[in-house]
Amino acid sequence: MDTERLRQVVDEIFHDRPHVMRRDLYSAAAADIHVPAETLALLNEIPEGSYDRGEMLEAIEGAVRDRDEAERRARPPEQIAALEDTAEAEHAIADDTTLGALTQDNTGPPPDAPRFREPGE
Repeated sequence: MDTERLRQVVDEIFHDRPHVMRRDLYSAAAADIHVPAETLALLNEIPEGSYDRGEMLEAIEGAVRDRDEAERRARPPEQIAALEDTAEAEHAIADDTTLGALTQDNTGPPPDAPRFREPGE
């Protein structure tokens, strides 16, 4: 969210006052045609009360962080595609290459693994 215009409104409203009520900031922001509705909704998330300039900026930043965190939690987890469903697998089929060649960790058994013996060896 772009909060640059909101910072300008904060500077304007605190120009001649040491403390401002949250509702005064909301009124000033609502009167500014350059402040989007999304930002006004963000101001509603700030607790009502009197703030000095630093406290107000901190409250705004806290509301932005809370909203970002809520949006992050609401996003569905990233889907992981099976190797067989990838474009690389389609290319392997077209090029007659094995899918084993596509895996990144195809180093064989660990060095300390016992040697495989055929039956009867």
